Amino acid sequence: MDIISTMTVNENGNVNVKSLKNSDNMEKQQETQTGTLSENEVLENARKILMEKRKYLSDNADADTNIIKAAKTNVVKAEKDYAVALHDVKLPTIPVEFWQVEESTEEKEVISKRKEDIIIAVSDYNMTVTKVNVELGKDLIDNDKFEKTALFVTAAQTFYEADIELKDLNGNVIPKNTPNVYVPVDTANGYWQWKTYHEANIDRVVKDESALIVENVRIKEFASLQEFAKYRGVNNVLSRGFNGMEKAGNAALATQHEFYQKIFQKAKELKANISVITKYYNQGKTLSLKVWNDAMLGEVETKFEYDLSVGDRIIDTLKVKGFKDKFIKERYMIDAMTMLAKHKPQGTESAIGIDEVIETVKALDEATVKFIPNITTDKLNEIYSALYSQYLRKHDIIGKAA
Repeated sequence: MDIISTMTVNENGNVNVKSLKNSDNMEKQQETQTGTLSENEVLENARKILMEKRKYLSDNADADTNIIKAAKTNVVKAEKDYAVALHDVKLPTIPVEFWQVEESTEEKEVISKRKEDIIIAVSDYNMTVTKVNVELGKDLIDNDKFEKTALFVTAAQTFYEADIELKDLNGNVIPKNTPNVYVPVDTANGYWQWKTYHEANIDRVVKDESALIVENVRIKEFASLQEFAKYRGVNNVLSRGFNGMEKAGNAALATQHEFYQKIFQKAKELKANISVITKYYNQGKTLSLKVWNDAMLGEVETKFEYDLSVGDRIIDTLKVKGFKDKFIKERYMIDAMTMLAKHKPQGTESAIGIDEVIETVKALDEATVKFIPNITTDKLNEIYSALYSQYLRKHDIIGKAA
């Protein structure tokens, strides 16, 4: 199979490919009677197919509904195939704007700027970037409130000399001594940006939009990998993101939504873990990382089911029965109550429900209330068993069974 050498996406969104590693998916689609397409033909063919599908959709905008639906499906498929081809490119470049300090005094700093296409490389020593980081990051880098602080990179030569394997942003191994390669100097707010910009620009190429330029990129020189590591350590050792309580507080401010305001206030009151308090007010469920991060930006999940009154009733009931805050803020009671609420008694079609569970808690005797917080092993199942037994007694099911 023929192999690509480089792909360049410039600031205008144009793609220049010198050679290409073909994927299995694209191979099957691009095979002809004379053999498999090679080099930039694979990518160019995928692009042409996409253009044809889009033109067909445009030309048939007034056609029958089924024709339009099929045409849209074909466009989506062609976009995915083009994205696959772009992800198979070796040594993809990314457009950056290098900032270099020309003069620095106590009163002013003079910076020169130059645009360039560079290859970003990562090694096993770089901070891990997840798919979640990338998907959330795509929204952040295009946000007008996103602060484009300096992103430091260092030339790859030091890594070459130490025989450390480097990979490009598509995951391909970079041949030793390949020129124009830079390694990110990771920071808490910068480690995710390179992969995010790369993926965002692939999306933009597919959509025929101009590429994003990574601004405020600065070259940092190190005498050795040890110096590189020490610099990274000094500048990251105390770095962190928001903890759970801080995240809830920021979400409450950013959304001005009653749910986030309530769980932040209640978590502060009980000095409890945010995830536990969330369960009390969200039908026993926590929130996904994406929902939390959206809330941090002031966005509220559209399909959001909650009942603040139920959460208040549960906590108030537990307090009235004599359960201490220390126990209430643990996850075991709310998890056990949620399990019982979802339970369908034999011979019934509906679950017990949270209202009946609250009434069951109200019916607990003093001995059981003292017993439950002192359970030390298999807490969740033991508490559930105690609640379920009380439910059976409350409905005289144990007596009837006997």
